Amino acid sequence: MMRLPNDLMPVSYLMDEDTRALYITWSDGHESRHPYEALRRACPCAWCAGEGGMKGSVDPDTVFTDQQTTLYELVPVGRYGLTPVWGDGHRTGIYTYERLRALCQCDECRLLRGER
Repeated sequence: MMRLPNDLMPVSYLMDEDTRALYITWSDGHESRHPYEALRRACPCAWCAGEGGMKGSVDPDTVFTDQQTTLYELVPVGRYGLTPVWGDGHRTGIYTYERLRALCQCDECRLLRGER
């Protein structure tokens, strides 16, 4: 996981229902794009991702409902992350700023990671 400089922080975010994506503008000017389904699939909570060697409930083959991939709210967690509140009530995943920046799905970041 990439390490962000201490002064790199989100300055704004937009939950865009038309594109079903979260857009975060960072203090360095970068705008990251997070499609709701990709964000839900990357949930770091113990239930979704697993913990202590136990498999989580989400894997690449998981099929989500529209409710599970509808973002209702973002709750700040300290000065280091955000917790999405999903349409099905799921709200236990804390996405650190480092994780959010690393998960960016914009063309530039995907190219840097060698993705298409």
